[in-house]
Amino acid sequence: MRPPVKLKTGDEGPLLILTIANGAGHTSTARAVAAAVSESSPSTRVFVADVADFMNPVTRFTHVTAYLWLVKHAPAVWDRIDKYQKRQEHTSPEWYYRRGLRRLFDFARETRPRALVATEVGCCEIAALVKRDVAPDAPLVAVNNEFDADRAWVQPEVDLYCCMSERLGEELVALGARRESVAAWGPPLKKEFGASRGREVERAEVCGWLKLDARRPLVIVAGGSEGMGRIEETTARLLALKEAAPQLVVLAANNARLKSRCERLIANDTRERLRVLGWTERVPQLMTAADLMVSKLGGMFNEAVAAELPVVALEPPPGAERVQYGLLEEWRVGRAVRSLDELAGEVARLLSRPDEIEAMRANARARRRLDAAKRIARWLEEKSGARSVKGELEAVAV
Repeated sequence: MRPPVKLKTGDEGPLLILTIANGAGHTSTARAVAAAVSESSPSTRVFVADVADFMNPVTRFTHVTAYLWLVKHAPAVWDRIDKYQKRQEHTSPEWYYRRGLRRLFDFARETRPRALVATEVGCCEIAALVKRDVAPDAPLVAVNNEFDADRAWVQPEVDLYCCMSERLGEELVALGARRESVAAWGPPLKKEFGASRGREVERAEVCGWLKLDARRPLVIVAGGSEGMGRIEETTARLLALKEAAPQLVVLAANNARLKSRCERLIANDTRERLRVLGWTERVPQLMTAADLMVSKLGGMFNEAVAAELPVVALEPPPGAERVQYGLLEEWRVGRAVRSLDELAGEVARLLSRPDEIEAMRANARARRRLDAAKRIARWLEEKSGARSVKGELEAVAV
């Protein structure tokens, strides 16, 4: 990857967006904001920095490797850690972030950011330290795309909190955020989620691409960027449905082993009904085309609501996704199930009741918010101006 660019004397600094790739949700949020800023202010240089790329080995282990291992293999342990952490003022001590991310702080000193955005709670703490140490006049936006709030989100350096709902905004205020700094704008999403050409058009194109039948039910099976959850077992159960006999598109994302295992499920009697994809940028089109999605939650929940796609989900591991699991039934945008038998039965039942699916689509339409990224971009432009030296979106890594 190309090295960070040093600015010439007199140049204005970039917008620096901090994210972390312990799952795709935070990174997708960062890129949505970056794209919106680049579109509204073409002269503004934007850097999207995955803080994990700047971490020393110890810090990367504690904040990425150990986290993902606990979520996958020891959810009960992670539940206790998560509940404890949510009550703390910091997710890690300031000295730990400064020592573990020296290269990031050096990069900030070299580029002198004009504004900061953070898309994860630890990134918010890091951005607050960068502002304190390097760019005291830079506005800082904290973007929480989840439905609960750690206490550590509330930092005195934050100028704007973009959150998912009014209820979450009240939680942030109760934790100490200034009420006037909280905006319930919803999740920043790729602009493609607001640019659908209509379900029938997208469905015809997707089915043509994947060589599927546009007249038959289409179900997405997904596990986020890591392919987490019981994806292989779920796919096998849904393939066994005889009456509904849905066509399935499995999104294995970055999980090559999962992709290989799911491809082994393709047999003579299922060859016409199963497609297994790795990472794809066409998720907005797939979601618009599908009848249902069976998936883990997190960022996929926000995207499904934006695409008006009903979701059937098993109970997630401890953490923020538990809130979304409850919202499936509260908002009537999907179904929360507890076993694979219940999951398969609910998918079959819903596919036989298109009016119920349409009602869920209408409920999602009433809940979705599609302009958060644009609103953040406008706010940043007003606060920091748009007079930088070069309009360019770059991913920063070292």
